[in-house]
Amino acid sequence: MKPRHWLNLLALSMIWGCSFIFFKIAAPEMQAPFLAWARVLTGALFLGLLYKATQQPTHVLQHWRVLVWIAAFAATLPFMLFAWASKSVNASVLVILNATAPIWSAIIQALLHRKAPQPLAVVGLLLGMAGVSLIVSRNLGNLNELVHSQAALGMLAALAAAACYGVATNMTLGMGKHLDHRSNALGCLVYATVQLSLLAPFTAPEQLPSAAAMWATLGVGVLCSGVAYLIYFKLADEIGPTSALTVTFLTPIFGILWSVLLLGESIGWETPVGGLVVLSGTYLVLKHSR
Repeated sequence: MKPRHWLNLLALSMIWGCSFIFFKIAAPEMQAPFLAWARVLTGALFLGLLYKATQQPTHVLQHWRVLVWIAAFAATLPFMLFAWASKSVNASVLVILNATAPIWSAIIQALLHRKAPQPLAVVGLLLGMAGVSLIVSRNLGNLNELVHSQAALGMLAALAAAACYGVATNMTLGMGKHLDHRSNALGCLVYATVQLSLLAPFTAPEQLPSAAAMWATLGVGVLCSGVAYLIYFKLADEIGPTSALTVTFLTPIFGILWSVLLLGESIGWETPVGGLVVLSGTYLVLKHSR
């Protein structure tokens, strides 16, 4: 990895850390399908206009069969789930639950290839589960709250979103490995827009959202989808998907920092400690699942 790759990873982690802040601002005024649709639509318009202006070719139409499936698990489903979870779960918790994506990816890969993971990868999986359990148990007071609270459902939705990213990673490494980074980035956003267009009209806000919510929606679309996808898929092309996934270790740091500075969230000891345990497990999984 060259210095510019490290700078790109740093920029990407700072940008993706912001996505949970933007969702927290916009989610109270928009339903999840509409917010997810607005995110992918603005991201697709940004990337499409950028590629058109710079005359960079893409193959979005030629590879639509593959991209439709990747888009469903890389954008459509996780964006809806995170948008919904943002209504009840702190951004600092969401960004850590999002960091379990490589763990889900390793589990899915092992199931697909019917190959038992290495012992240290299993240790990593157990550490990841322990870290998530710590965060959940400390953020929800008792068993009754765990079963019935909206926050508990929000955390489950966030974990399901991270699992979707794990599915998308395996799809990209499998049937999408022949795609160039431009087609991957734009195709995910374009086909996610089409998919979410089936739900967006029925979940549109009844009144015009506030300026803050609209700016947050624009930010999560252009910055956290358009710009971020541009950086991520190019990195994956140049240094490989596994190395690009190291962004997982940096994103929670900035996500927690932004949540404290911009949202004024209070962070208990369990969030950084549980996050460190999750990231330690993620490191072991990434290192010993190749």
